[in-house]
Amino acid sequence: MVMACGYAITSMMVLLSGIIGTKIAPAPQFATLPMGVMVIGGAVAAIPAALLMQRVGRKAGLAIGIVISLAGVALAFYASLHANFWLFLVAAFLIGLNAAFIQQGRFVIIENANNDKQVADGLTLALMANLVAAYIGPEIGSLGEGLIGNGFSGSFALSAGMLVLGLVILVFYKNIDSSINVDMTTPTRPLSSVLKHPAFILAAGSGAIGYGVMALVMTATPISMHEIDGHSIEQTKTVIQTHIMAMFLPSLLTGALLKRGFKIRLIMAGLVIYLIVTGIAFSGVSVMHYWWALLLLGLGWNFMFMTSTALLPQSYTQEQKFKAQAANDFIIFSVQAIAAFAAGWLLFNFQWDGVLWIALSITLIWALVIAFLASRQVKAAGKLE
Repeated sequence: MVMACGYAITSMMVLLSGIIGTKIAPAPQFATLPMGVMVIGGAVAAIPAALLMQRVGRKAGLAIGIVISLAGVALAFYASLHANFWLFLVAAFLIGLNAAFIQQGRFVIIENANNDKQVADGLTLALMANLVAAYIGPEIGSLGEGLIGNGFSGSFALSAGMLVLGLVILVFYKNIDSSINVDMTTPTRPLSSVLKHPAFILAAGSGAIGYGVMALVMTATPISMHEIDGHSIEQTKTVIQTHIMAMFLPSLLTGALLKRGFKIRLIMAGLVIYLIVTGIAFSGVSVMHYWWALLLLGLGWNFMFMTSTALLPQSYTQEQKFKAQAANDFIIFSVQAIAAFAAGWLLFNFQWDGVLWIALSITLIWALVIAFLASRQVKAAGKLE
């Protein structure tokens, strides 16, 4: 639930950052800059967050992340109230820093699981908890419109309450964290050996592509729907809520398939779904076109992200886990940041279709890479079915 409280702010920013950016940015092309800066915050903090938790433990690390996010939310409140775009970017960056700490929470599940079944069950429960965030985040964003001033400052005031709730829950969290007891004097294999491992390539690459394509389409959607195609904020909110819920609701199915040993096939299924997403989105810009495309986009992301997370531990030893996890998240957040930055530029220069063509191209390229790795390197990676 701590992760869900933190993710609620992220999901709210998915809905609002582009819309606020469109209204207060010096040029329309900068509208998705806040979203991109938020993701960059996650990329910048990915390695420090992992190494900090290695020293102070998961509980203290999560608390630090929430406090940073509270500072970001307070700054976003002021920036949106006074239409200060550059200050809003700083706020988005601080909120993004917390995302790196939140993402580390999923490794607590892996570290305390005894087998693949427990890993799948734990990841399922964690992602299902984020359904709360999927609904509450955009709801807070919509509810706060006009609550304080004429913009969305009220949304950030309400979101501060979610973060405080996360801190309260964290107080009662039992800190099961054997990670800080790892003997750091024991010689370990270099990180390069992890980065070359087929399981790491599949896990980090699929996580990055899954996040990158999702971020590209998702970031462009609120602006395309509300600002370009004229759909209402309520309709846009519903589409974004549906998308974020679709990211987590299928976790029961994904977890069951992971327990049966499906890995490569789940990643390929996610890529096929991404192809269907672009097909639907190319066919029209009605509310239902957006709704179906974003729903399936969430499903495809779920398949790819859960599978890549479950696959990652096959690439490292216990002593290497923090460095490997940090490298994995840095790669994923970096690709996500590039996608979020590119979304606005592509949308305003090449329209909605331009965004979709890039998403389609990336999906097809990674499908070919997966096919190559599966045929040449899967046996070396273990049981990657």
